[in-house]
Amino acid sequence: MKPFRPRALLWTAALTYTLSYLYLAIYHGRIWLGFTVVHEGGTLTFLQSVFYASHFLGHIPSLTVIAFLFTGALRCWSPAPSEAVVATPRRYAWLTVSWVIACLLLSFVLFGRDDTLSYLVQLRQGVHRIEAGGSWLLHTPSTLLLFPFCLLYLFATEWLLTAAVPRLTLRGGSLYIAAALLFLIISAIVVPRPVSTLYSVWSDPRYLAHSVRELATFPLTFFPLPLYFLHRRREPGNTTSVRDSRRWKLLALCLALFGVGLVYQVQHSLSAGVSEIAQHPAFAGSAGLSIPYLLASHYFEHVLDTVYFTLVSLWIYSASMVRR
Repeated sequence: MKPFRPRALLWTAALTYTLSYLYLAIYHGRIWLGFTVVHEGGTLTFLQSVFYASHFLGHIPSLTVIAFLFTGALRCWSPAPSEAVVATPRRYAWLTVSWVIACLLLSFVLFGRDDTLSYLVQLRQGVHRIEAGGSWLLHTPSTLLLFPFCLLYLFATEWLLTAAVPRLTLRGGSLYIAAALLFLIISAIVVPRPVSTLYSVWSDPRYLAHSVRELATFPLTFFPLPLYFLHRRREPGNTTSVRDSRRWKLLALCLALFGVGLVYQVQHSLSAGVSEIAQHPAFAGSAGLSIPYLLASHYFEHVLDTVYFTLVSLWIYSASMVRR
């Protein structure tokens, strides 16, 4: 099999955004959407959604955990990109901190102090919803399913990009453990009554529907970007496949865990009715918002997030390579 070019990763993200924009443009009947209200909350224009800085700040904890998962899963499959394709950890650290500071200032200017702080302290989940646990709690179901999904996703992408079946290694295990510990620590800090609250989240259709939407976002717009930067100058390595039964057992376990979790979330979301769960902006009329619209508009809420995720993932990956 001929390996895919790393550029295909960029095309994946670009095509997702392009098709989503075209869908929104057709829905609203105009080519330029800059000042058109497109957010499901019914208050934010397209440009405000793209530069939704306060919303991004609330996602920093969950994005950081997922970055550990992503890099850990990548390190679990060999051969992985070499040290030559990444910059020094210090460079990524400065870029990440600079990006967060810039978005913090942008958030205060565009969305004000109250909105910014309520997202930062995990009290706000959306335009019209205040709830303790904030964005962290809202993303808990999807974050948990990403634990098995990242291993599946990166196994598949490494196979496509190298034309060889990756071998299972233990190099990413410490990063996975770090992600799990970080998840538990943040949950204990920001979620009131963590055990009972997290249990109730898994029976709430609103949380589960949001999780499904997140799981349709990360593989298409988040994960391809750091993968591209790691693979764009990758030197051909040893692509000889070896027999490894552990690899297939792990993949089977991950597929079972992710499959059961996803089916459960989809079933409960659809049984509650999308129109009942989703917000009802004035522009949607009595029909409400369709699933394609909820997906298309959602991608643009996370533009700032993708930059942070890419920088943090490269930072963690380069630091792990230096440590090795």
